[in-house]
Amino acid sequence: MSNFQSMIQFSQKLSEKRISEVEKKFGAKTVNRIIAIALFLLGGNRKKISNFLDIPVGTLFSLLTRFHTKGVNVFIHPKKTNQTFQKKIPKHINKTQTYLDIIFGEQKKRIYIPLEKNKLIINTSNQIQFKTIILSFMNSGFLTIKETSEILQLSERHVCNLNKLLQQDDTISLIDKRKGQQKDYTVTEEIKAELIQQFSANVINGRSTSSKEITKQLNKACNCNISDRIVRLHISKLGLDKIKRTLPDLVAGIKKNSNNL
Repeated sequence: MSNFQSMIQFSQKLSEKRISEVEKKFGAKTVNRIIAIALFLLGGNRKKISNFLDIPVGTLFSLLTRFHTKGVNVFIHPKKTNQTFQKKIPKHINKTQTYLDIIFGEQKKRIYIPLEKNKLIINTSNQIQFKTIILSFMNSGFLTIKETSEILQLSERHVCNLNKLLQQDDTISLIDKRKGQQKDYTVTEEIKAELIQQFSANVINGRSTSSKEITKQLNKACNCNISDRIVRLHISKLGLDKIKRTLPDLVAGIKKNSNNL
């Protein structure tokens, strides 16, 4: 197989014609996956393959990982795969649980999970653990790059870079090496309460509710050093962005009713 290029004659015209015909039947995405895996099996450099096919390196890594675990099923549309899988489930299978295969090199461990236990709880102070798990989900095909970037609140390009570093240098590459950012502070109930208070006060008084401004006020009030990123994350988690428009009207209505009494 190593000298296939010298033994097989290639035609650009035939290639374009054949690819076009197959794309009409199975779609461009499926054809891209087939070509990507074929080039990888023939010894192609992963980065150059991603450049050639114009797909992100992280997406290619995810595809190759799923190919190693799922085989040719990576070429099948997810909905069709699920339908096929459901038809083939034997009646004696326990329907109250599912399983997850964890593959580490040559090791493979199957974990059985009760259907009602569908939560993965991570301490808010364990940022590296959180990033590692989310990136692992992306590499296993559970999340797209876009979904991963939204969860981590990072650009898709940054996500790809982090994923590349994780593959090369393990979790140590995810540690923020900038001075002053060597430790993530735990967001206590007191800090959360002050965050809500500062945000609400700024909304009512027409002041800025940007995470940068709230962070400055919060750190001053609580004498702490919470990062802008953590504040932005908790503003989103607490749903505070959703009250920016409704809170002033609510307060105005309460004042009006109070004056009429």
